[in-house]
Amino acid sequence: MESVDNEVMSESAIVQAYAHVWTHAFNSIFSMSLKCAIELGIPDALHHHGHPMTLPELAAALSVPTSKVTFLRRLMAVLAQTGFISQGKSAAENDHEQLGLTYSLTSISRVILKGEPGGLSPMVSFILDPIIQDPLHCLGKWLKSESPSPCTPFVMKHGKSLWEYTAHDEGLNRSVNEAMASDGPMIARLMMEKRGRQLFQGLRTVVDVGGGSRGLAREAAEAFPQVEWMVLDLPHVVAGLEGTRNLKFVGGDMFNAVPSADAVLLKWILHDWSDEESVKILKRCKEAVLSNDKKGKVMIIDIVIGDESEEDEASMGIKLCFDIMMATLFLGKERNEKEWANLFQEAGFTEYRITPLEGFRSLIEVYP
Repeated sequence: MESVDNEVMSESAIVQAYAHVWTHAFNSIFSMSLKCAIELGIPDALHHHGHPMTLPELAAALSVPTSKVTFLRRLMAVLAQTGFISQGKSAAENDHEQLGLTYSLTSISRVILKGEPGGLSPMVSFILDPIIQDPLHCLGKWLKSESPSPCTPFVMKHGKSLWEYTAHDEGLNRSVNEAMASDGPMIARLMMEKRGRQLFQGLRTVVDVGGGSRGLAREAAEAFPQVEWMVLDLPHVVAGLEGTRNLKFVGGDMFNAVPSADAVLLKWILHDWSDEESVKILKRCKEAVLSNDKKGKVMIIDIVIGDESEEDEASMGIKLCFDIMMATLFLGKERNEKEWANLFQEAGFTEYRITPLEGFRSLIEVYP
């Protein structure tokens, strides 16, 4: 945005500035309206109905009492404004305000349907959970504090790290795992689209480090039945999980050891951690792909922050928001290519290849 320094602003510029500030101040209303829609099951009700619904039909499907139907209409107006539902005129002639509009799904709302492979409703619910949002209110206090490392805004607010919290809160633990797994099918398709079957060519074993309860490994195990897949995660995460013929779950700690494999997959792992901790993880991965006289590779799905002029505004905005979130919840950060290269070099790798995926993430293949 253009700098104005101490120049006198015109009334038009001031009005535009006011509008910009108001929009960002109220963005949380848009977010919480989306959260409310997912909790109520609005997209699912529209999907199951099969054709545009009137407000009374929608209220009945959602079990919204008559006294709250007027507010439901106001909520639907916000969801229409933000593109999550389509709002149209009812074909029936009726002057009653509540019967004058119909609602239907949009292409955007289809990706937040519950239970759909690749649906993002678990991710939205996790990000907008008060446990996750409350630490963001501590950013100013945290920035001015002399709190010792590893204190983060999350620790400042809750008195423990996110991982300590999830270890004793089954609800949040489930929410984290479902969120991390939610885009697994989409990532698998994007990886195949960009790199094709050669990405897994010659691989007999792959370890998905921090892969959680389901997601990318399950999708990949079905697509590549000739490959033996293993998910390594903390014991409380994988406890009781059942594998398949070519997929198994193993409890462990990636900082201590990663099972031997032809390839190691790290999806949304390294951005959670500081440079020092990321190097430790990468060294363990290197040991895994070099064991038994093999020379495999490490595959990383993560964000690569590039030159702003080379990225569209939406993708850059998401990357920067993730960067703030990583600092709030963990000690991690999003990295540019130079920062990634420094990590790889320090961990003892010799080369890497970055393949941007659609959206804001990239596939990074790293070789010893």
